[in-house]
Amino acid sequence: MPVIRDILILMLLLHTSDGRAVGRQQEQAKFTVKFLFAFPEFDRDDLALSQPQALAVNAKGQVFVLDTGNNRILKFDRNGKFIHAVGGFGWEEEQFDQPRDISVKLLLDVFVADYNNERVERYDKDLNYLSSYDSDDTLPSELQFGFPTGIDISRHGELFVCDSENDRVLKLNSSGEPVLSFGDFNWGEGQLREPGKIEVTPEDVVYVTDREANDVVVFDYYGTYVTRFGRKILQQPNGLVWTGDQLLVADSGHDRVVVFDRRNDAVFHWGAKGELNGAFDNPVDVAVHEERIYVLDANNGRVQVFVLQRRGG
Repeated sequence: MPVIRDILILMLLLHTSDGRAVGRQQEQAKFTVKFLFAFPEFDRDDLALSQPQALAVNAKGQVFVLDTGNNRILKFDRNGKFIHAVGGFGWEEEQFDQPRDISVKLLLDVFVADYNNERVERYDKDLNYLSSYDSDDTLPSELQFGFPTGIDISRHGELFVCDSENDRVLKLNSSGEPVLSFGDFNWGEGQLREPGKIEVTPEDVVYVTDREANDVVVFDYYGTYVTRFGRKILQQPNGLVWTGDQLLVADSGHDRVVVFDRRNDAVFHWGAKGELNGAFDNPVDVAVHEERIYVLDANNGRVQVFVLQRRGG
């Protein structure tokens, strides 16, 4: 596939997260983004992606891709070399029905939101099946979930699940027991209309993309609403990742990735609709490992890898 340019220099977004024009030059930080490579190999039919919905990178730099249309997980090394796959359609162990999200922050565990099976699947780092978390209909309604679209695990070993049936987030403790739900119709400004994916930072901040409201909603670790941002900038936002000082969001409706700073101001974006390297067609998720940014370019059936740097930094 032809390459546009190895280095794409793009200006920052000219509006903050609430749509106000940026008025000071010092707020207009410039970045460079360099395209490195894309994978999987297009000459291997067995690795062809069908409607992929999520990816995640573990501490070793291994990349896990949810190949949703084929109901499987593909595992690659940091350079896109294929390692292993597991899955297939079904409801038994090592089977899925439209898996939507994956979290690998704990090096030894892989968690998958298995959408149509209405469960969370747990695998080890080598993709051997370990266990499942299903909703328990004997529990109070606020501790049940259905059709999970997003999942992440905190540094405390607790799972946060985007419950699309009830438009909220369910929190499970380290034993897999549901202990709290938040973001539903009782949450006022923090109400989620269509939760997509979720990111729990090492600082215990919870970010959730709301695909109907076209923004990102922020909660504290106990489900208290903090703020929301990105409206008038994002359209159908999907996957997101915290880098340590920036939040990267897959802005699916605009075929780009948007970078927000700690103040929730949009400071940069890159991408446009297309098939060439550096362009996207429905980017659905983004992950980070060291200096590399991995973007899941769904309709183009590939993962693109970039390096983002602040100019002069």
